[in-house]
Amino acid sequence: MPLIDSNYRTSPLLFNGHLETIFPYLYRPEISVHYHRERMELTDGDFLDLDWLKEGRERLAILCHGLEGSSDSQYMKGMAKALHAKGWDVLAINFRSCSGEMNRLLRMYHHGEIEDLTSVIDYVIQTRDYQAISLCGFSLGGNVIIKYLGTQGSKVPLIIRSAMAVSVPCDLASSSQALDRWSSYFYTRRFRRSLRKKFELKNRMFPGTLDLKDFEKVKSWYDFDSKYTTRLTSFDSADYYYTQGSANNYIAGVRTTTLLINAANDPFLKSPSYPYALCEAHPYVSLEIPTRGGHVGFWYPGLPHSYLEDRASEFFDQHI
Repeated sequence: MPLIDSNYRTSPLLFNGHLETIFPYLYRPEISVHYHRERMELTDGDFLDLDWLKEGRERLAILCHGLEGSSDSQYMKGMAKALHAKGWDVLAINFRSCSGEMNRLLRMYHHGEIEDLTSVIDYVIQTRDYQAISLCGFSLGGNVIIKYLGTQGSKVPLIIRSAMAVSVPCDLASSSQALDRWSSYFYTRRFRRSLRKKFELKNRMFPGTLDLKDFEKVKSWYDFDSKYTTRLTSFDSADYYYTQGSANNYIAGVRTTTLLINAANDPFLKSPSYPYALCEAHPYVSLEIPTRGGHVGFWYPGLPHSYLEDRASEFFDQHI
């Protein structure tokens, strides 16, 4: 599919990608969403908490959050509320450790984890009577969706009609470098503070698993992933994790109509996460690169919905 020209325009007051990223996080008015929570037991003895907005409609949107996000993240609630108002049932997945209650196993979520998304999709198909399903993922969640679609290819259930992936670190190695920049200190500090709390709890659950005494001395994301991510996953090294997790390595296999939106000024991304060559002749994947938008931003005062919320509704309606 062709590269898509974007019509997103932002406020002149939000004059760089950092402001566009941070402003909705700090200042978007509270979004009221009343989920119904369902606990899904997994075959390995763990669980996922699924948050629903459902009224027995014929179509369902499944949402996947970003790193250290949840169904309660403002971008998740905004998307859930907007799509529900447009006639969709919505299922917001909380990845392992992200629902407010720590998961039972040592294993946690990560950019390359698609087994849980696969389990949720299979569960929904087996237990519900939807006529169409669309997927929407943000950052890490978008990466997971692209990997799922790319590895499954033509085996993706036909009921899944479309997908939208936003602010995706399509190349994890370069995105880890982007987060190492001094200008990304705000995000890195937030992520690591949140992850440290989880790691401390994991250490109490599984004594001696993680060595946290030098946690504050780990400066680069590569070293962080080498020291900690590999301990909570099946990956032998950060390099292997980046290879197995990067969406770029799976785009070619996608056989579901998919829209990838990455803002040109996203502070989390570097040039390898803008896969022009992979998408320009792809029969199923369209690439939209707005000049502005930041990382999962795309909102400013005066907008009733974020650009992403209107874009998802439009795109999903086109591919029912």
